[in-house]
Amino acid sequence: MTTRSFDTLTYDQQLERLTEAAQHVLADYGLAGAHVTPLMYINNAVFAVQMADARYALRLLRRGGQRESWLRSELLWLDVLCRETRLCVPRPVYTRHGAFVTRAQVEGLDTPLLCALFDWVEGEAAPSATITLAQVESAGVFLATLHNHAQGFQPPPGFERPRLDWEGLFGEESPYNPGAGAQLFTADHLAVFEAVAEQVRVVMQTLGQDAEHFGLIHADFIAKNMLFQGETVCALDFDSCAYGYYLYDLAPPLLQWSSEPHYAALKDALWAGYTAVRPLPAQHRAAVETFVAARHVASCRWIAGNLENPKIRARASEIVHSRVGELRLFLQSGRLERQSDIF
Repeated sequence: MTTRSFDTLTYDQQLERLTEAAQHVLADYGLAGAHVTPLMYINNAVFAVQMADARYALRLLRRGGQRESWLRSELLWLDVLCRETRLCVPRPVYTRHGAFVTRAQVEGLDTPLLCALFDWVEGEAAPSATITLAQVESAGVFLATLHNHAQGFQPPPGFERPRLDWEGLFGEESPYNPGAGAQLFTADHLAVFEAVAEQVRVVMQTLGQDAEHFGLIHADFIAKNMLFQGETVCALDFDSCAYGYYLYDLAPPLLQWSSEPHYAALKDALWAGYTAVRPLPAQHRAAVETFVAARHVASCRWIAGNLENPKIRARASEIVHSRVGELRLFLQSGRLERQSDIF
């Protein structure tokens, strides 16, 4: 019997094959026989792994989503954060052979997928509609503390993460480059993206790339990647971490919260928490709004680059059309207010 190509499968069929691969790869960690439960499959596939006395999170990276050197460096940074700070982040788990990274073979794919395992992080999610101002302020404190550590971090030889400077967000070498998926965009879409990108270029040139403004950031600090232990914030999924503008790290949560009726208060609370630990001049707040628009463009490119996922493919055109309308209003008003859905 011929094995069907992974891309021709339904979402549920793809997830079934990924779950089987996750089950098999656990032997590399000495966890053969552990119970595997899918948690999320939008970008990467993430699974809960349950043993009698321990729980873990396993990530199978999407095809082409990471270079192995990027993944190793992400895990190294997390390991350093666990040892050198009190920040609540996932601790990476070594394989039986002392490596952070292994591979899972998925039926229907020509190349295996990179994998990483993490200790389980406990906590409660806080959706945009219910997150409190105290929690948002704590999120700002977390980011500022992360950035203070990043400013002094000395990466070892071979450490490599993408750069989310102008080229990293909008250029050909960007991790958000959609490749053939760019066919999703019309000439009008591309014109709006270009106009936003030019405003972002001005802000980046004004800030420069000195150590005070540019360094390692989380780059995807959104609701699904935040857990709260009381008011203590835990950050999950450093898969997108990069060298970027520290102010850009405020953009993903603000973009997600921007459809809430009390968005102004949420934005004030995030700024207050952040600047209590990492003081900034008031004029930097305007730059944050431009980075929110940059994030919106990057999210459109991410959608176009992930069309092999049936759930994304089914709604991609509709969501990108809505987001382009929101970006057009940003160009007119200087404020981005999201109403479009998120994945």
